[in-house]
Amino acid sequence: MMKKFAWIISRVFDPAVEIPVVLAAAAYYALMNGLRFRFLIFLILVDAFLPAMYMVWGIKTRRISDWDMTKREQRGELYFLTVFLHLFGVVLAFFLGKIVMAKILFVLWSLALIFALITMVWKISVHAGVNGAMLSFFCHLYGWQNYWWLVIILVLVLWSRVEIKKHSILQVSLGSILAIGWVELGLKILGL
Repeated sequence: MMKKFAWIISRVFDPAVEIPVVLAAAAYYALMNGLRFRFLIFLILVDAFLPAMYMVWGIKTRRISDWDMTKREQRGELYFLTVFLHLFGVVLAFFLGKIVMAKILFVLWSLALIFALITMVWKISVHAGVNGAMLSFFCHLYGWQNYWWLVIILVLVLWSRVEIKKHSILQVSLGSILAIGWVELGLKILGL
């Protein structure tokens, strides 16, 4: 019963679901600062849809053994493709003069790069990282009093990844701590 609940938590709060949510939230924040809606469509396509299609292709062709990419060695191609694609959003936002959006995307891009580099030598939890980044992003920009409940989701996700034996306690702990700290620090340094 607990394993089934853990699998449900792991799927509902999956990076493939949450990354578009974080991008939409970032774009919404930027919309309030003058960004146009069509940029959000570009971000969802480049940062979420294309990597998701690559993952589906990878599973279909057996380059990736399962949705969770349990084997660390299978993560590199997708992670670096995602980092490369995400860079287009950062650069485009900058060249369009959407500096607030470019700053937010840069923080998220640099976090993705760090996770990709770590993954080359050690299996860090991206579930933990994305949920930690969401917690830090929403609390920083919209207030802890409004998004404190994301801590509960983060703890459930960390528990679920360990419960279904996809990660160790160390992998989920460091993934969440790194993401929370990096996003908070990055947003503060960039004046957001």
